[in-house]
Amino acid sequence: MEGRHGNLIETGAYWLLYVVSVSGALLHWRLGNEFLSGICVVAAVLGALLIGRCKPDLAAHR
Repeated sequence: MEGRHGNLIETGAYWLLYVVSVSGALLHWRLGNEFLSGICVVAAVLGALLIGRCKPDLAAHR
């Protein structure tokens, strides 16, 4: 996707991955399934890294 709109959609998708992964990790940890909790933690870290990588420069678009 090109332009600022594409960057916002991509960043939004990474935020969704992060939020779902964190909540999944907490849920699986609470239910006693450490393996799936660990997978969700890895996905949450990946989502956080991708969010940081795709941070749009809003000042450049003014």
